[in-house]
Amino acid sequence: MIALRAETAEEVCERVLEAAKYIPFEQLDTTDDCKFSPFDDDQSTPRQIAFDKIRARLEGTRMAEEQLMARKRTKI
Repeated sequence: MIALRAETAEEVCERVLEAAKYIPFEQLDTTDDCKFSPFDDDQSTPRQIAFDKIRARLEGTRMAEEQLMARKRTKI
């Protein structure tokens, strides 16, 4: 199914924080899997949606990193 809406940065952040419950912080990372192919002329996902998804991933990951680092500092 084609995604006609990009996740918000807040949604990405929530997913990263959920993953952090099971994956050590030092091993946790995010990547683009926006249901579009970067190596093909994929027309199934509109270009702007793909860019919005990438932007949300970057911002959401940054937000989650800030929260995880703050938690780590309070444990020290």
